[in-house]
This record gives sequence, structure tokens and C-alpha cells, in this order.
Amino acid sequence: MEHLIYASIIFGGIGLFFYLWNNLHRAVRKAEEEKKEIEVEERRMFDFLHGLGEELIEDSSPSKMHLYIVRGVSRVVSAKAGILYLVDNQFDKLVPVSQTKGTVPILPLPKELKGEEDTESGAQKYRSYIRLSPLNKGQGLIGQTLQENSVLSIDDLSEYFDKENRSELLHNGVSFLAAPLVYAHKKIGVLAVTRPGGRPFSANDKDVFASVTEQSSYALGSAIIHAEAHEKRRLENELSQASEIQRILLPKSDPELSDYRMAATYRPARHVSGDYYDYVKVDDDHYGVAIADVCGKGIAASLIMAMCRSSLRSNSSGIMEPASVLHGVNQSIFPDIREDMFVSFLYLILKRGSDAISIANAGHEPPLIRRTKKKHHQVEVCEVPGLAVGVDKGSVFNRVVKNHELILMKGDILLLYTDGLIEALNKDGEEFGFERFKEAFCNADGTSADDILQSIMKEIESFSAGTNPTDDITLIAVEKR
Repeated sequence: MEHLIYASIIFGGIGLFFYLWNNLHRAVRKAEEEKKEIEVEERRMFDFLHGLGEELIEDSSPSKMHLYIVRGVSRVVSAKAGILYLVDNQFDKLVPVSQTKGTVPILPLPKELKGEEDTESGAQKYRSYIRLSPLNKGQGLIGQTLQENSVLSIDDLSEYFDKENRSELLHNGVSFLAAPLVYAHKKIGVLAVTRPGGRPFSANDKDVFASVTEQSSYALGSAIIHAEAHEKRRLENELSQASEIQRILLPKSDPELSDYRMAATYRPARHVSGDYYDYVKVDDDHYGVAIADVCGKGIAASLIMAMCRSSLRSNSSGIMEPASVLHGVNQSIFPDIREDMFVSFLYLILKRGSDAISIANAGHEPPLIRRTKKKHHQVEVCEVPGLAVGVDKGSVFNRVVKNHELILMKGDILLLYTDGLIEALNKDGEEFGFERFKEAFCNADGTSADDILQSIMKEIESFSAGTNPTDDITLIAVEKR
């Protein structure tokens, strides 16, 4: 009996030994496998980061960078699919910019696709639905990741979506991992990956994912800045070309007339301008002078300016009445001008051998006349009423914009200008103003048209020294000989 007891104890000890040894062996083998997986994962991570650096050097275009990051990060953490969202600040949305061929089932299944998700066409429609669905910054898993600014992990997406919005085929057993992309303390997007098969992402997967998404953020941020800089250079180049073309459209020189001497100065606030001036030969004895200011600045204003030039030249040939010319300009421009834009326009006609000048004003600044024979070079303001071009189709405009007559004696100077001169600011934010402008004109050194303009511009430049121009400035001086 005692022998049986000892034998049982011995066999029991041997069994326990083998059981413990087997468990230990299994644990060691599992630890080795996990170690090997971690090593493989880390190697994939280093390969990805190395490739990311090369990609940034060779081709930093955003579209290529997006695809490389989505595919690379998915491969690093053994995910089957990935998707990248970037923040669109213009519309305040998260926009999907790249996804792998595999589906990332991060959105509820649309009702119209219920029952179709196991078909090829249904799966394709669901992918398209994801690709074409921008998200609010706090919407869904992606919005939540951005809002919380931390890695979000879900072991089974079927537990996240309610019964009506989930698909057993698409969501059941699918693990989810997402991280925000932050560059220079600015949230620029979210990267998400999924893994089906009921195998959740491990703690190491999450750590590695956090690391590679952080590095991806730097690469994406650099690519975005590079693309923006390239786009800025391209726009600056186009604006320079537009500026050059606009200058070509302006008069190359002042006309030589027997009865009048003219001078003009033009200073755009930006590359392109909404100011316009022109000289037009009406016939052998008449010469037209135009000045205009488009409401607004930049490209839109410069395009309207080009329209004004074309319309003036097509409507002025052989027409001796400036009001009729402006009526034609308004009729040409009104159908094509935006409701929030208009053009102040002044046009006058000089006649050989005459002291009289015909003038029509379409809402432009009133001309000034400096009388040389009067004491202290008295300056007169010529109040000529009128309605701006582009405000009315024609019935009111044609009634309000009329011909007027000015008389210039020998030595008198007529000054045309745009409001950018009056609105020039100094360092204290004070405007140059109309009264200061009149005084500068009255006290301007010299007697010729050129001298007058140079003197006035010196006053303005001195007043606004150290500031950037806020508006375009155009001046035309017409001196009666």
C-alpha cells in the first residue's frame, strides 16, 4: 500500500514537472514570438521612416506623400487598410485625401447599401461613400480623434455602431486605431487604420503607431508648407505677368499737343490695379483724356479696368460729346459687372485752338483747377455731378451723366486724380485728406504739369513714409499752353 502511495507521489510530481515545464516553454516561446513580432514591427517602422525621408527629398508633392503614409503606416502595424483625413480650414471640415485599396469601415453603413455590402458593387459604393464624405471636426471616430487629440483604439467596431448602422460583414471583429496629425502645434488631420479577423492591436502596435503618425505629421506639414510656397511663387509670377500686361495697356507716353501739355503718374498699391487712365485721339482736332477707378483691388478690379479700356476706345472714335462716350461704356460694362462692383469714370475732350474743355463725370472725384493769374494760385473744385458706371442699366445713368464745360486760360492746370491719393495714410492712421491735397496742389513748386505732379507726389510720399500703400494712386495734370 505504501509503495502505491509513493509511486503516485512520484508520478504526480513528474506530471506536475512536465506541466510546469510545458507552460514555461510555451510562455518562453510566446515571449520569443512577441519579441520577434516587435523586432519585425520596429524594422518596418525604421524602413518606413527612412523611406519617408527619401520621399520628402525626391518628391514632396502632397498627393504622393499622402498615399505613401497611408500605405506605409498600415504595413508597419500589420493593418489591412488605412485612410488619411486632412483639415480643410476653408470649410472647417475633415476631408479624406487618401485611402488604401482595402476598405476602412469607419462610417455607418448607409441604409441604401444594406444587404449589398457582401457584393463587389456594394463594397465599391461604400468605399466611394467614405471617400466623398467630409466630416465635421467632432463627427464620428475621426472627428473624436481630432477633438481629443490622442490615439483612439477600438477592439471591435461592431460594438461602436448601433444595430441599424452597422454591418456584420464590414464591422464585426474589425479593430480600429487612429491618431491626430499635429504640426507646429496645429492640428492638420487624422490617420486611421483597421485590422479585421478579431485580432486587436497590441500595446506595442499602439506605441509604434503613435510614433510613426508623429513622424508623418512632420513630413505632411513640411510637404504642405512646400506646396504652399510653390503655389505662392506661381501666383506671384502670374501676378507679375498680369502687372506687366496691365502696364502695357496704359499709355506709354504723354501726348504732344499744341494747345496742352500733359503729365501722368500711376502707382498701384499691389501687383495689379483697379486704377485706369488713357489718352484717346478722337480726330485730328480733338483729344480725349480718361481717368477711372474700379471699386475694389486685385485681379477682379484689373479685369474690369481692361474692360473699361476696351469699351472706351470702341465708343470714343469720332464722338465729340464725352457724356455719349460714357453712356456707351456703361451700356457695354453693365451686363458683365458684379452687383457689388462699380467704376467711377471721368472723361474729357480737349479741342485744338479752344480754351473750352468738354467733360462728363460718372461718379468720379471732382477735378481741380489751379488758376495761375489769380492770387496765391487759387484752386477751384469743379463739381460735376454723375452716377458711377455699372450701377444702373442706362435709364438713370444717361439722364444724370451730362456734358459740362470748363474754361482753361494759358498757364492754368487741370488736375484729375483717384481717391487713393486722398486716402493715403501716415503711421498714425491719419488720412492725407482732401484739404491737404488742395493745399499741396496750390503750393506745388513749378508751373509745368510735370513739376506739379512731382511736387504733389513728394508731399504724399513724405506724409505716408514708413507705411504700405493702401490704395492705387493716379494723377493726371493738364496744362493749358
